[in-house]
Order: sequence, then structure tokens, then C-alpha cells
Amino acid sequence: MDERKALLQQKIKINKQKSQRNKLIDFLPQDISTVLEKCDLITSPKLDRILDEIHQKWNYELHKEEFVKKYGDFRKEFSWEQEVIQYMQEIEIEKKVVCLFLGIDDSPIYLVEGKWVIENFNILWQSIDNDDLWIISKDFNYGVRVSRYGGYLEQDPNSKEIFYSITKWNT
Repeated sequence: MDERKALLQQKIKINKQKSQRNKLIDFLPQDISTVLEKCDLITSPKLDRILDEIHQKWNYELHKEEFVKKYGDFRKEFSWEQEVIQYMQEIEIEKKVVCLFLGIDDSPIYLVEGKWVIENFNILWQSIDNDDLWIISKDFNYGVRVSRYGGYLEQDPNSKEIFYSITKWNT
């Protein structure tokens, strides 16, 4: 691929990410959309480098079965949405700016206060249909990743055959 074509594709990707921000702002309640509208954004290619850095931290095993075996101490699993929301509301986070990444198509990274994300987790997460949501410190030493998977937990099966995991690290 020549350089001009690659640059054009990069610009298209950035525009899609900015467009996704506008769609989310239009969809969310006023008080939340106002915060996201005013915050700084990170778009590709920097966004891609940040996510790659996180995946690298976990040896590219975040979504793999080996992750649970190797890094089980960093992961909690839940059958029900309310359990995830309750767990997230109990997380203590400093009043610093963090990277908020929503696992929806073409999402940029939002630079917002971490405590605000925790306080508004329920609305944010449900607004993206309980899809992946990442909260990452700017130095990558702290993070929380909420994920949804097909399947169920044997000890508490969800009839929708969905379970959720929270990966949390602080290094």
C-alpha cells in the first residue's frame, strides 16, 4: 500500500472515531454527554498504540483461555449485570484523568476523570449495551477492563448464556 493511500485510510479511521463520539453524545443523558463533549480525545494511530501496549502487558492473551489460568488473580467473573455494576461502584480510583475506551465500533479514547467514570459506570456501560469498557491510567500501570462473553459460569448460570469478567491491575 502506498503512503498516500495509508494516510487516507488513517484519516477516514479518525473521522469515524470522531463521528462515533458525536453519536454517543447525542444518545447519552445531558449531564454525561456534556462531560464527554468537553473532554480531550485520543484517536488512531495513538489509540492503536495504547491498546497494543495493554495487550502487550498481558502477552496478547487478554481474550484467551490461557489468560484465566495465568492471570486469574487479576480477574473476577460474574453472571449478572448488577454484580458487575456493584463491583465497579466499589472501586477506589484517584481523581486523575484516565483513558476511557468503549469497546464499540470506531470508539475513540476519552480523557476523563477516573472517579467520574466510576460514578457514571452504570449509565455508560448500559448505553453501550454492556459491551467492553476500559479504564486505563495514562501510564498504563492501572486499569480495569469489563468484558462480556458468551457462555455461563457453572456456579451461577445466566439463562442468557452470558457472563462478564473484570480484569483489574495495579502495578
